[in-house]
Amino acid sequence: MPLRFKKRILSHIAHARYSPQSIEAMARDLRVEEEDVDAFRQAVEELASEGRILLNDQGHVLLPPPGEEVVGVFRRNPRGFGFIRPRDPTAHGDFFVAPDDTQGAMTGDLVRARIRREPNRFVKGERSPYSAVVVEVLERGRTSFTGELRKVGGRWLVFPDGDRLTDPVEVRDVGAKNATEGDKVLIELLRLPEAGALGEGVIVRVLGQAGEPDVETAAVIASYDLKEAFDEALLAQARDASLAFEEQLARLEREPFEQVFPDREDLRSEFIVTIDPPDARDYDDAISISREGDGWRLGVHIADVSHFVEQDSPLDLEARDRCNSTYLPRRVLPMLPELLSNGVCSLQEGVCRLTRSVFLRYDGRGEVTGKGFAGCLIRSAKRLTYLEAQALIDGDEEEAKKHAKTEPVYSEQLKRALREMDALAKRIRQRRRRAGMIHLNLPEVELLFDEAGRVVDAQPEDDAFTHTIIEMFMVEANEAAARLFEELGVPIIRRVHPEPPPGALEELAQFVRTLGLRLPKHPDRFDLQALLDSVEGTPRERAVHFAVLRALSP
Repeated sequence: MPLRFKKRILSHIAHARYSPQSIEAMARDLRVEEEDVDAFRQAVEELASEGRILLNDQGHVLLPPPGEEVVGVFRRNPRGFGFIRPRDPTAHGDFFVAPDDTQGAMTGDLVRARIRREPNRFVKGERSPYSAVVVEVLERGRTSFTGELRKVGGRWLVFPDGDRLTDPVEVRDVGAKNATEGDKVLIELLRLPEAGALGEGVIVRVLGQAGEPDVETAAVIASYDLKEAFDEALLAQARDASLAFEEQLARLEREPFEQVFPDREDLRSEFIVTIDPPDARDYDDAISISREGDGWRLGVHIADVSHFVEQDSPLDLEARDRCNSTYLPRRVLPMLPELLSNGVCSLQEGVCRLTRSVFLRYDGRGEVTGKGFAGCLIRSAKRLTYLEAQALIDGDEEEAKKHAKTEPVYSEQLKRALREMDALAKRIRQRRRRAGMIHLNLPEVELLFDEAGRVVDAQPEDDAFTHTIIEMFMVEANEAAARLFEELGVPIIRRVHPEPPPGALEELAQFVRTLGLRLPKHPDRFDLQALLDSVEGTPRERAVHFAVLRALSP
């Protein structure tokens, strides 16, 4: 499958530090597995036949020189000029566009441009013999913008947010929307800014007074055209699905389980818990665990949304359109109506919920020895927060009570289950480290708000090991599902971390040398983890972890 290599090849040779090399050398640099080298070579040859790369007489891979025209995405600088990043990279890289040659293109626009050769042109002391002149805007990145309304010299102007549109836009009929100076507004462009002339727009919506936290959040929602409310038909579908499930649960009082839920396992009596942040609103995963000899049986239970959202139904199409839930300061825009996401699809304490469950067996070293999958009906026995669960693992029940969000009653069965989760997660972590897992200790930052929604403080998220426990178990379940699909020949989207960009590891080595640390010339993941281990608990830890993260980021 040469297609999977093409993007990596183009990204590799487009890097500023790339030097022409053979296909074999490139395959080694990109750490292509031996069995994939033929497919890699085929990808190079296909790119060459498409004219997207060149192979010289020595068999070295190069980017082609610029042609007569280029198609790419325009990025505008506040000073008026811009750059075009070609859709297909060339040996020249990005193309400079002078202020008079932009044709009104804005950041994010797809443009077609004519290449202009200027042999004597230099930029920052380096020869740069090409520039570009925009010929046509092929596709607008966007036509609506938010900004602050101000009156300047008798004219009403909107000063756009962000850097996509840098010039103010004139609006005329301000009174039609009852807008006043200082309002944050959403505008639709009628005419783009041109040399010496402002653009023109119309106010579509007044969001409120600029600078107010909730108004600024509303501006983000409007800027990205995020959906908020669900229409009545979608809410009705969600209600019907929820009521149908409640009726099924009522039938369990008078009918056998197998008759009500014929294709599911009854796990209502199994001890299952959820562990989430204290401010979690929906609980979409739960854990069960038991000892089996010197190993464990782990259950990872995921809320079964598919039972309530039929394929190609209006709810399914709406969810596809939204793609995901969007988390904003103090607000969530859910992918599904809250009747589902916070209701029957949330694994709340003490209530029956449907799940898709993964069951994994482990030996004493944390190696997977068996797996199974099932649709289930569960009843979570306890909702815990991360710090609450960690305190119970540490044997500090009084500390646990400080972080409880439900009644702080802790059975011996609960405490025993948490200790087993802790033990298994540590075995899994050891196994993954033996396989070359890199662990970066970079806790997320939590923002604290006052009642008006203004940020008043920032603090690191807690570093309780229970975060790692849940993370490890979720990854284990995902990998088990991926292996099942692979065995069945079902196409899946894989999450793959790409190789570090060329030159990134050299820059990392340079940086750590200034701290008195060393990396081998061609470090592998074990070398990187050894570097991270060497600074654990020292003042250099955070800086080195950030440097490794940057080196690994594409």
